Parts: sequence; structure tokens; C-alpha cells
Amino acid sequence: QRGVVGCKMNFLGVPDWVILVVTALVLLYLYAARYRNYWKEQNVVHENFSLIFAAGKRMLFKPFHRMDQDRYLQFGKLFGVYEGGNPMLFVGDPELVKLVLVKDFPSLPNRRMINFFDPLLDNMMSMVPAEKWRRIRPAASPAFSTGKLRKMNNLIADCARKTAQHLEETAEKEGELDLKQFYGNYALDVIAGCAFGTRLDSHTEETNEFVAKARQAFSGKITPRLVFFFLLPGLAKLLRMKSFDSDSFLYFKNLSLQIIENRKKSQSRQDDFLQLMMDARDGSIAATDEISTSTDEKLFNLDSEMKTDTSFVGGVKALTEDEAMAQCVLFFLAGQDTTSSVISFTLYLLAIHPEIQAKLREEVDDCFKKHGPEPSLDVVSKLRYLHGVVSESLRMFPPATRLERSALSDYVLGDTGIKVPKGCVVAVPVYSMHYDPDNFPDPTTFDPE
Repeated sequence: QRGVVGCKMNFLGVPDWVILVVTALVLLYLYAARYRNYWKEQNVVHENFSLIFAAGKRMLFKPFHRMDQDRYLQFGKLFGVYEGGNPMLFVGDPELVKLVLVKDFPSLPNRRMINFFDPLLDNMMSMVPAEKWRRIRPAASPAFSTGKLRKMNNLIADCARKTAQHLEETAEKEGELDLKQFYGNYALDVIAGCAFGTRLDSHTEETNEFVAKARQAFSGKITPRLVFFFLLPGLAKLLRMKSFDSDSFLYFKNLSLQIIENRKKSQSRQDDFLQLMMDARDGSIAATDEISTSTDEKLFNLDSEMKTDTSFVGGVKALTEDEAMAQCVLFFLAGQDTTSSVISFTLYLLAIHPEIQAKLREEVDDCFKKHGPEPSLDVVSKLRYLHGVVSESLRMFPPATRLERSALSDYVLGDTGIKVPKGCVVAVPVYSMHYDPDNFPDPTTFDPE
């Protein structure tokens, strides 16, 4: 009897618990690595399979756009990679990109699904799944109608005047100027006014709590928690680990709630994004009531084939408090860093290309002569060379270097026959496409023409 018990407790001298643990780990690996031959079986050019560390390690030592560019140069316009053991398809052919982002939108409506385990971050329009996005987007869309943008123009112009004044004062002093931070202050002033109805002068109000919290939100610090989140996303999700310290974001939620309370007490309304979210929370937005005319489409959409989306006209459902506040924080996050980056890179390119700067100055000076010192938005939109300069800056230094979509169900890419499993990501390497000579001859040259 003791011999039977001994057999149960040991197999070749190995304790049962060790056998169970090893068996569980092997089964877990086989499940996690079930896609290891996925791209090979479909005859898709691909990166070697890596379950955990290869892609995550590259993220720590190389920016996303450089990592994508290396792959693009090695594998071409259509290739597969593995991320956390899951297949991921990169699509860089312009015609196939149109399928992914436009024509096949019903099959690829979601972005990469990330859980931040935070009610603010998880309810942002850019993070929620498609069914929730369809409910939230109509509430936010009116903020970007042409009519609303025209109303914001005066506020934006006021912030620009302040910034120009500070720039003149700085130019009179000796030393260097951090353009990114300087125009980050400008963007912060614009967003504070357009989104929160708050007047700032971030260039001088360094100790203002709004400014301090904004700087904290955009500190860009890489924390051990963030590294863990990217290296082991599955385990981070299992542990419900937060990738960001959301205290600075919580400040903007509380600020929004305080402003809302003050407006309710005084029974006042403002023409800003926060008011729009107040109305959405109360369910008082009837519909997207400002549909762009063909003239309006041309105003902010020069030379584009894309038309204004009017598919959301017909009513807006009430948002929860978390949903409404999340969009206010998103408005801030999405606008501040991108705006300051575009302006900074554009000025940098103009500084190292004085001949282009002179040509642009000539166009702008001519505009001032014809229309006075404060030309209207319609007039500014017709400055073709200015449009070319900013567009070329966006090509060379795009704020979003990669776009991603997630398959709602198993998805087949056009006539290629390539299948992407449900929940897996299809990525568009924007930066790599912008530097592809097939799309832009001599891509490293700044050429607004």
C-alpha cells in the first residue's frame, strides 16, 4: 500500500505538483502560441514568431515609427508580424488602405482594444468598442462642424496674438527657445478656452494649477508600470493593472464638474465643448444640426476626396457622466500635443529652408495687403502655399505614425485572400507610407509644391 501511495506522489522521483505546474505551463504555451505558423500557412511575408519579449523589447529601445519603418523596408507594403503571440497585419498599399479605413469599415470598426481600468480613459471615444462609439460620436461631432469652428476662430486668434507678443519679447532676449513647450502653451490656451471656457496665458501663468496639471499629463515619463504593460499586456490585463497614473486626468474631470455646477447655479451657457457634453449628458442634443455645405467641405478639406460624414444625423442618446467627462479629457489630450508638434515641426522646416519661408511670407503679406491685418477664416483657407507647407510638414512629421483597426469577426482583405482572425489588429504604417518613394518622390525633401 505504501508503494502505491509512493507512485501517486512521485513519478520518476518528481513530485506531482511539479508535473502539474509543468503540464499547465506547456498547455498555456501551446494555447498562447497557437498562431505561431499563421502567416506562414497563408504564404504572407512575415516576421519570425515571438510570444512575449521581442516586440516589447523593441518598443523600449526604438520609437514605433522607426520600428515600423525597419519592417516596411524589409518586408514591403504588406506583411505580417506577431504581437503578444497574436497575428497582426500591416497594410501599406494605398488601395488596400482605402479598404481597411473606408470601404470595409463595418468589418473593421474598432481600434486596438486596450483596457486602462480607468473610467475616464476607458470611455474615451477613441477607446470604446464600435457599438458604444456610435452612441458617443454624434454628441461630439457638432463641436467640429464648420459653424462651431468659425465661432472658435476669434478665441483662437486672441490666443495667437498673445503668443505672437510673447514670441516678440522672447526674440529680444538672448538665448534659445524650446518651440515645443512654447507652442504647447499656445495650444493649452486654445483648448482651455474652446473646451473648458477658461481663459489662460500659459506663457506667464507657470504656477496656474490648470497649466501644472497639463504639464504633468504630458510629461512623457516611462514608468516601470508602463514598461510592464507593453511587455506583458495579457498579464497586465489579467492583473487589471493601470498603465498610467490618472490623477492628472482626474483633475480635468473634477474641473469640468465644477464648471458644470457653477453654470447650473447661474443658469448660464457657453459656446464650448464642455457645454456640448453637458447637453449630451442631459440628453438635450436633438441631432447634429449643422450639416456642412459643399463650400464648407472645401474650407477645411482642400484637395481631399473624402466627404463630410452625415450618417449620424437623426438624434443623440444621453451620455453617462463618465462618458461625457471622458470626451472633455480626450479633447484636451488629442489637441494639445498634436497641435504643438505640428506648429513646432513646421517652424523648424521653415527655419532650415529660408527660400520656402520667403515664398510663404510673400503669400501671407499679399493676403494682409488685400484683406487687412485680420483676414477671415475663409480667406486664410484659400492660401494654397500655406496649406502646402503645413501638409508637407504633416507628411514628414505625422503626429499619428500608425493607424490601427481591429477585426469585428474573421476578416478577409480584399482580393488578397489574406485572413485576419477576429479581434486581431490591421495596422497602417502612416510614417512609412509617407517616406515611400512610390507615394512621394524624393520623400526626405521638404517640398510644399
